[in-house]
Amino acid sequence: MSEICNECGRSVKWGSGWFVNRIPDCDEPEERKEMGKPFPEGDFICAECDEKFSREVAKEDGRMRA
Repeated sequence: MSEICNECGRSVKWGSGWFVNRIPDCDEPEERKEMGKPFPEGDFICAECDEKFSREVAKEDGRMRA
């Protein structure tokens, strides 16, 4: 298991300060490569990248409803 964020490459292992709020990514590394993830070997997404992604989705959702 690779304890890095597959979006930014940040360590999310115990003691990193990012362990508690990390989100497991259940996709296989090959799927992550196809999706264009910058660090496809990472088995997690850090809380900061998840928040960025959530904001982007909310922004797009707002545009779609307008």
